[in-house]
Amino acid sequence: MPNVLLTRPRLRSSASDVFHQILSDAGVTMDELPMLRFEPPADMRELDRALHHAAQGEFDAVLLSSPTGVNFFEERARALGLLETFRHTARFGAVGTATASELAALGITTAFPVPARGGSAELAAILAANDLAGSRVLLLQSHMGMEILEHALHEIQAWPQRVTLYYTEGPSLADSARLVKLLEGDAPPDVIAFFSPSAFQYFIRVLAEMASGLLHELPAIAAIGETTARAIEESLRRRPEIVARKADQESLAKDILQYLRTKG
Repeated sequence: MPNVLLTRPRLRSSASDVFHQILSDAGVTMDELPMLRFEPPADMRELDRALHHAAQGEFDAVLLSSPTGVNFFEERARALGLLETFRHTARFGAVGTATASELAALGITTAFPVPARGGSAELAAILAANDLAGSRVLLLQSHMGMEILEHALHEIQAWPQRVTLYYTEGPSLADSARLVKLLEGDAPPDVIAFFSPSAFQYFIRVLAEMASGLLHELPAIAAIGETTARAIEESLRRRPEIVARKADQESLAKDILQYLRTKG
């Protein structure tokens, strides 16, 4: 029975999601070893002040750049008793359809969608078309968030305030050790699936520090899209065997399944 190793964060992993359903229905087993962890700020004061100011209408828009960001926004807004206020008063932007979907699940409509890809000039044009020129924008991101968004807002003379919603960290020591043990074992995975360039970079760092020889003996690699595929190719000098034709989990699962069938 083929096995796929998933490297995405536990926060985004669910046995009932479409990725699991497609592969498990086909008899594929999956192991979970997150190469990314998400943690809230140790000091919430800056975030709490920004959320209170946004709820009071002191920002013209709130911009969230990832589904994970929406999850942390919801958690903190609920804790502060502000979520209902945000639903009715704030104007939200979302980077990518997945982020907009997470907002919709909270009952929040995305007033201005922003593409997940694009240069600073292209993003600036989109933001300007949504009447953000000269506006105060609360930009809620990871500490590793998209700097290009802040640059694009400055280009249109907007006033972005960037506040950290969460921190992105690498795998725990226990998960790092499990990864090496799995790859060195008698039954390594048939495919390792990567869902972001940052997860792959942490994966490479773990192996470089703990078992560098394994970097030349990796099984088939799957990438959720071209951005992740390019990061893999640049590091390993090897094109991933599987690159999702569409940058979403359903497409990645189907392409992994097709690959396994051709190799079966």
